Parts: sequence; structure tokens; C-alpha cells
Amino acid sequence: MFQFLADVLAFFYDVWPSYGGAIVLFTLAIMLVLSPLSIKSARSMIAMQRVGPELKKIQAKHKNDREALNREMMAFYQDHGINPFSSCLPVLLQMPVFIVLYQVLSGLTRRSDGAGSTFNPKYLESDDGALATALRATNKMLSFGMDLSQSALSELQTEGIITALPYITLVGLVVLTSFVQQRQIQGRNTGNAVNPQQQMIGKILPFIFIPISVTIPSGVVIYFVVSNAVRIAQQALVTKLDFSPKAMAAAEAKREARLAARGEVVGVDAEPGERPARNAKQKPAAIEATARTSTARTSKVQRNGAGAKASSNGNGSSPKGAGANGAGRTTTSAVSSGRVTPAGSRPRSRKRKRK
Repeated sequence: MFQFLADVLAFFYDVWPSYGGAIVLFTLAIMLVLSPLSIKSARSMIAMQRVGPELKKIQAKHKNDREALNREMMAFYQDHGINPFSSCLPVLLQMPVFIVLYQVLSGLTRRSDGAGSTFNPKYLESDDGALATALRATNKMLSFGMDLSQSALSELQTEGIITALPYITLVGLVVLTSFVQQRQIQGRNTGNAVNPQQQMIGKILPFIFIPISVTIPSGVVIYFVVSNAVRIAQQALVTKLDFSPKAMAAAEAKREARLAARGEVVGVDAEPGERPARNAKQKPAAIEATARTSTARTSKVQRNGAGAKASSNGNGSSPKGAGANGAGRTTTSAVSSGRVTPAGSRPRSRKRKRK
């Protein structure tokens, strides 16, 4: 791995004959490889923030039942197509790159005979390329006004504040870009309640990079700055695309399609963020059949009520000829039996007044 990354760095030095420029191109290549995962991670974070209020309702509902809470939250993530762990993957993948790059830069700036001597680059011993040749001819990895083989702390202790100023500025860029990233994340929570612990972590996290950045070679600090800048651009692009009304409508349509594919129907009385009850799972054909049956019953009742109204003249007696064929008795019986009773009326008596 060390040999491979050293060769990659040497290749980029041929493209841009500058130590700092080669590290910038190297970082951009790493971020390009990780872009699919980084974009997926950003989208997962956006989706988590978008459904945050609904998740809080589920947590409040099942706060006393841990098993039910975990089950409902995992089902909720599935309904919305969210992977809560995907946001950590790009960071975990970049940690080995950071460690390997640190080792590669330390090896490339290995000295022949102690301090002050020229470099004897490790991993490029038999290489006669431009990077190996340039390193063997110098004892400083000069670029952007800095020796990239030195740290801000070592320059501050040996050379003073004036010489260390570019190194301190580079560390400040790490803090600034980390702060901008956290502001992007918190800015997407507009209108939603923010977790106090998460807000505190967002404020402290950028400053955690200070003790790391001041003690490592400045070449690795350049990697931090460039990678942070790329992530800022990626998050800005994903936020712009995924928070547009069209994108949000498309996300809701996909969620409804996933529910329909599993045969789940969201109840009209369900509260926002509440999943459909388990007994709400029905096949679409069964739902349609139930709706048709209900409509048919309603139409039948309405027809019977209209017939009963037409069969009465308003004084409790039947029209002429109605009693001859028994139609009047049938209608009156239907009304008095309680099957069809107009609103506000009382069942009529079966007894007829004899003349």
C-alpha cells in the first residue's frame, strides 16, 4: 500500500511539478474515488434530518419499550429508504488513507545522515523519476512558502512565529473548513428542533483538529484542507438538489411506491411519522372490493329510502290502489321493520283504520 501511494504521488508530481500541487491532485483523486460513498452519505444525513420530527414522535411513543422502539425505527428507516450507518462510511474509509499518507510522507522525507542532510526517499529507492530526483537533491520539501515535511509546532519552536505563520494559517484553514461543514449540517435543520448534544458536538468538533494538525507534517494538513473543501462542495450540491420541492416530492413518491409494493396502506387517521398498523396490510384487490361493496350498500339504502318516501302521502295512509296489490304493505313493512327509517320519522303502525 505504501509503495502504491508513493508511486501515485510520484505520478501526480510529473503532472504538477510541485510537492504541494502533487498532494492536492492526490487528494482530489482520493475524493473522486470516494465520491459515490460521500454523496450517498450526505443524502443519508439530509434524509435523517428531514424526518427528524417524525422520528422524535416514534421515540416519544415507545420511550418505555426499547424493543418496540428499535423495531419501529428500523421499519421507519426502511419505509423512507434511509441507512443510518452510511454517513459514517466515508470517514472510516478516509482514516486508513490519512495514516498511509502520513507514513508515505515521512518515508519520502527520510534523511541520509541525520538532520540537515538531503533526503533519501523511502519507497522510491530505485526510482529515477522526477519526484525521487528532486527529493534527493534537497533537504526541504518546499511548496506554498512552507517546508511540507515539517509541522507547525516544530517550526514555531525552532524558527519563531514569523516563519511559522504560513503553517498556522494552514491549520486555521482546517478549522475553518471543518466549521463550514458543521454549519452546513446545522443549516439544514431550519424549523426543526436541534438536539443540544449534537449542536454542542458541532461546535467543538472543528477545534479537535487543532492538536492533530499542529503536530503532523504540513503535507498531510494540505490533505485535510483539500478533502474538507471537496466535502463542502459535495454537501452544497446534494443539499441544493435534494431539498428542492421537486426532489422532496419525488422522495415521497418513492416512499409510497415502497409501501404499495409491500401491500401496506397508510391509514388516513395516522399521525405524521406513524407507520401503518400491522392489520392495515391489505391487498389492493381486497381494498377495491371492499370499497365497491360499501358503495353498493349505500346506493341500496338510498333507493329504499326514496321508495318509502314515494309510497307515503304524509298522513300515514297509502295512496289509492296501493293496498290492492300489496305494494303499500310491503313498503310500510320495510319502513316499520327499521331497515329503512327516514331521519326524524317514527315507524308506522300496521293497523289500518277501517271505514
